[in-house]
Amino acid sequence: MKNICLVNGSLRGKKAASLEFLKDIDLKLADMGYSKTIITVKVKVKDRYPEEILNSLTVADVIIFIFPLHNYGLPGALMKLLEDYYQYKKSYDNHKDAAVYMIVNCAFPRAGETCGEAGRVIRNFCRRLDLNWRFAICIGTGPVVVMTKKVPFLYPKLKKAYTEIISDIRSPGKDRKSDYLIKPVIPESIIAAIKRHYEKKGRMIEPDKKPRQA
Repeated sequence: MKNICLVNGSLRGKKAASLEFLKDIDLKLADMGYSKTIITVKVKVKDRYPEEILNSLTVADVIIFIFPLHNYGLPGALMKLLEDYYQYKKSYDNHKDAAVYMIVNCAFPRAGETCGEAGRVIRNFCRRLDLNWRFAICIGTGPVVVMTKKVPFLYPKLKKAYTEIISDIRSPGKDRKSDYLIKPVIPESIIAAIKRHYEKKGRMIEPDKKPRQA
């Protein structure tokens, strides 16, 4: 039986768009009889992550990292988990060549132009630990996709990417797959207008006030 570890790299809890993509994969794995573990990153970790979590990663046959893009890179909490996992696995005798996949929830429309650095970090991480990097799914404007993905026929490429992950888990080939870049269905001009609206509505800095007279 394969051990599959799903890593939620978001700190937003139940409101996280990344969690919705994790649920999609978890549901597709439901009838395959695999042993699954879900790990969620934490904002405050004393010293290092608990051994139980690090061991789950170390003995996994498949690891799927699912996270939001932060400043074109990985969230800090996820980086902490990777660092602890690296130190833990270096001292672990039973080496496993786990297959690694990455699903990136990107706020920008053009995921192909913004997810490159995150992909480089994960691939280098796999190289350092002799893990089997497979491929990434980079989802442009992830929150928009979450809100609209239940509409029929909108995201055939995303569904195909999910199917490809499941197929690759069942029987991984020697050749690595190409990354999947998921584009939003809403035009970029409209997305930009929505972004400007909420930035203006939710701004935290108040207009300058006249100083009070002493």
